[in-house]
Amino acid sequence: MSTYQEFMDEKLKIDAFINDGYTIHLIKGTLEGDIVEFTKTDDIADKQSILLKDANSRKYVTTILIKKQLQKN
Repeated sequence: MSTYQEFMDEKLKIDAFINDGYTIHLIKGTLEGDIVEFTKTDDIADKQSILLKDANSRKYVTTILIKKQLQKN
């Protein structure tokens, strides 16, 4: 799989979680990539996670997190 295709696959998964009402709860770096944990906005017990291997995907999820923080202020 090409790097671009891997990024697009991971980006689509991230976008699907966000569109389904999940928010980023935790980002944990590992040797294999970053594990991003999403929780449902209205149900903190509803958790989903994804392993992001592509660097551009990790940048993308960080950008989403920063935008959310800026919108709060």
